Amino acid sequence: MINQNSMDTATVPEIADKAGGLSSAAPEAGFRQELPRRKFPRLMKSLKTLWQALLLFLGTRLALYLLVYLSAVIYPGDFTQFSGEPFESPEAVASDVMTMFCQFDCKWFMSIAVSGYETYPNHLTTGHAANWAFLPFYPLLGRYLAEYSGLSILQSFYLISNICCFLGLLLWIRFLRMFRLSYETRLAGAFFYCVLPYSVYFIAPYTESLFMMFTIAAFMLAMKERYLPAALCAMAMVATKNIGVMFVFPLAIIFWQHNGFRAFFKLTDLKTAYFWLAFMLVPLPMFVFQNWLWLSTGDALAFKNIQLAWGRMMGNPFMHMLEGFASGGYKAYFAAFFAGCFIPIAYLLFRKRYAEGVFLLLGALIPVSTGVNAIPRYMFGMMPMLLAFTLMMEGRPWFRNLLLTLSGMLAVFISVAWARGAFFTV
Repeated sequence: MINQNSMDTATVPEIADKAGGLSSAAPEAGFRQELPRRKFPRLMKSLKTLWQALLLFLGTRLALYLLVYLSAVIYPGDFTQFSGEPFESPEAVASDVMTMFCQFDCKWFMSIAVSGYETYPNHLTTGHAANWAFLPFYPLLGRYLAEYSGLSILQSFYLISNICCFLGLLLWIRFLRMFRLSYETRLAGAFFYCVLPYSVYFIAPYTESLFMMFTIAAFMLAMKERYLPAALCAMAMVATKNIGVMFVFPLAIIFWQHNGFRAFFKLTDLKTAYFWLAFMLVPLPMFVFQNWLWLSTGDALAFKNIQLAWGRMMGNPFMHMLEGFASGGYKAYFAAFFAGCFIPIAYLLFRKRYAEGVFLLLGALIPVSTGVNAIPRYMFGMMPMLLAFTLMMEGRPWFRNLLLTLSGMLAVFISVAWARGAFFTV
């Protein structure tokens, strides 16, 4: 029973607490204002996180771009891509930096954006290469952005890559909150995202930023059992890089973890129906691309068969690894990197992160089935690789400090080597 004397000074919320709840009568105005006051700190926290992420992103991007430019100014060597005198104007610096980072596959993306896909191979020293090996989503985004914004195609590529990288960082921060990680580990994970050893793939006009953003979104949505939106993100992954097709496996694993094995066969259940629809939608962009290749070249697998022009042939990935060790040089480096990839894969499986572990395993085996070249790009372009190292940092401050220090140093070193065309960075 509520003491009558205490009711004279008690507020409505206090009375409600004592009585076990509010009556059906309308609450007073003072109590109605409690809800906005509770929401306001959450909004401020979100804005603070956004501001911190923006500072982290801009700081690391500008540092990498500037350090690479300074390396070319101080140690020019054979570098001849300056449009004028160093630091002649902000526009000249921006133009030089964009030219420096447009290496290797960037030229292929440019060719697709400018002229579309070719009908006959006529590139490289042998004249047997064509741009069929590259999926269309990223080049087409650059083309249409340039068409409607007035930017050049190369400027559009940089804008897309950096915007997607920042949005991916925001998604990554939110994704890490789904795990029971300390604030220090989540902060280190965000920093690791920005200073990956191969950060150059995320600041150059490459597909990695776009692919990473959609990968994080697809995993987040699948873990929340929103299978159709996850499938839409996965379709964007497939249209960006062919390894995105393999998302059907983590999608199925996540469904099994949430609903059990028998749920796969409950076809009258709405959730199961959504899952199977999502499962079938994921590879659709690849089928469309293959159909287009068949109509234009007569070979639906031209994206795979053209790999011969780069010396890549289908085979046992472990045999390719042994051949890499035997060849020496950068091939041995790629082979050693491939062998080391099984450490984060095994760690994810040990932590029962089966969906992420299987996706990373497929992301390692499938590219190396045609050769070890570019395996660092494939691995650090996959979200489970970041997740494995972030989970390893939990409760290990010594490892966290060591990893972030080495990663930042390697990010600068590899970016400088990339701008000079060093093939081990490809």
